[in-house]
Amino acid sequence: MPERTSLESLTETPHAVAFENDPRTVRLELEAEQRVPEHRHPESTVLFHVLSGDVALDLDGETYDLESGDLVRFDGDRTVSPYALEESTALVVLTPKPEPSTCD
Repeated sequence: MPERTSLESLTETPHAVAFENDPRTVRLELEAEQRVPEHRHPESTVLFHVLSGDVALDLDGETYDLESGDLVRFDGDRTVSPYALEESTALVVLTPKPEPSTCD
């Protein structure tokens, strides 16, 4: 049976976990001028989708200005720090990195 939820039902702020298992899916809700401190997700590939608002996404010291509808995918080894330029909501999906293949 599929798991189903809605973004409106996710009320925890700033992070509300939509699904516990992989891929981990989180709704990130930030007030204007709110920043998430620098951090990494080393075991994951990250998809960051801005649902509403404008976000300055810092990745390893480079800033990417994102607006509603923008999607960014990046390696979780990068240092990330989103900053809301205005009230913003994003959907963040963290997928496990594939295991390195070993070819003999």
